[in-house]
Formats: sequence, structure tokens, C-alpha cells
Amino acid sequence: MYGYGNPYMRHWTRAQRKGQLAVETEAATYKGVTGKSVFLVLLTIGIAIVTEIALWVTLFNVAAGNISADELMRLLTITLVIAGVAGVVMFVGSIVLLFNANAAKVVGPLYCVMQGLFLGALAGFLNLFMPGVSLAALLGTGIVFAVCLVFYKLLNARISSRFALGLVIGVISFVLVEIVCLPVVYFVAAQNGNFALVAGVQAAVAFFCVLFGAITVFWDIQNIDAMVTIGADKRFEWVLAFSLTTSLIYLYVEFLELIVRIVALFSATKNK
Repeated sequence: MYGYGNPYMRHWTRAQRKGQLAVETEAATYKGVTGKSVFLVLLTIGIAIVTEIALWVTLFNVAAGNISADELMRLLTITLVIAGVAGVVMFVGSIVLLFNANAAKVVGPLYCVMQGLFLGALAGFLNLFMPGVSLAALLGTGIVFAVCLVFYKLLNARISSRFALGLVIGVISFVLVEIVCLPVVYFVAAQNGNFALVAGVQAAVAFFCVLFGAITVFWDIQNIDAMVTIGADKRFEWVLAFSLTTSLIYLYVEFLELIVRIVALFSATKNK
């Protein structure tokens, strides 16, 4: 089971299972992981809210229906620049964390700050055209996380290695099918002017990604339990908290995409 889930969790749980990470000070605890996870999640959400408010006050305070093409491109460019800068820092931080668990205490919060900037810019831009979309995605993420905890703690549900392997194979196959088929769907839609099929396929892909994100969060909960039970060193609380946070943010982004795709599907069907 340690072979699946968030890549950070996967890397360090494998090392722990092989006995490569002996306890140096004291063992990690559920309370420690929970506290650090809450801190990182709230840090991400806080920075995202501040970023979105700042962008709305300075740049996005325009009516969506009155945005000219040039203004739209300017706002999109600003959003992409913020997301790009944040993405580079996040990528470097993720590489560091794969090889140095001790850096998680510093790199983890920095990563979450950049992640907050990225999400704030993205949500701010999307809220121009779909007000409330970021809140809906946040609520969806919270509900899924709560359901995962209930299934794991109260119903004693577990993901087996065989199921995990099958799901990973399914994800890879699904991505390959999408890469091959989606251009064909676009071509057919362009020929007859009906993009409802394209929107439907994209919505289905987004739904599958949300499902995979939910299972990834469940994997993380299961692996955190395993790491604490095995007796990982306390310094790995930051790694475990960071891994869970990144999985939750991935789920949130996929919820955002799903909502956007569903809106596009209804719009395409209405204009059919």
C-alpha cells in the first residue's frame, strides 16, 4: 500500500518501511500531523483569499459582461504570470522535499504561500465569469475530506494494494485514451459546429480526476496512519502534513475544473 498515493508520502513511507528512517528525537503523533496540516491548509487558503481580494480591488473590479477582448487578455496574462512564477517556486520546492525531509519545516510553508498565490489568481479570474465557483470548489473539497475520514476512522475502510494498482493502471489508460480521442472529438465538433460533445467529454474527464483526487486523499490518510503506527521520527510530521495538504489542493483544483466543465457543458447544450 505504501507504493501509492501522494509522491512525497510514497517516497518517505517506502524509506520508513525499509528501516532507513530511525527515530532520532521522538516519534510522530496524530496530534502533531493534524496541527501542522491545519496550519498549512489555513496558510494556503489565507494567502489565496488575500491574493484574490487584492486582484479584485486593483484589477478584476470590472463587470464580466463589459470586458473587452484586450482587457480580457491583459487579465489572463497577469493571472498566468502569477501562476507561472508561483509554479516555478513550487516545482523547485517539491524537488527539494523529495530528497531532504528536514527542509519540510521551511519549504512546506513557502510552497503553500506560492500555492495560495496560484489559487488566488486562478479563482479570482474564474470568479469574473462564474461568481462563487471558488467557494463551491472549497465546499466540495471539505465534504470529500470529511467523507474520507468517516470511511477510514468510523467504517474502517481501507484501500488494498490490488485495488490501488488497478486504479493506477486505469488512470494511465484513461489519460492515454483522452490524448488519442479528444483531438478526434474536437475535429468532429468543428465539422458540425456542435461542441456539446467536447464539453461532455471534458466534464467526464474532470469528474474522473475529482474521483482520483478523492482516492489520493484517502491514500494519504491511510499512509499517515501507517507512518505514525510504525514510528516515524517527529520531523516527518511536516512531510506528512505537506503531503496531505498538496493532495487536498489538487482535489480543490479538480473541483474547480469540474464546475467549469459542467457550466461549459450546459452552455454548449443550451446553444446547440
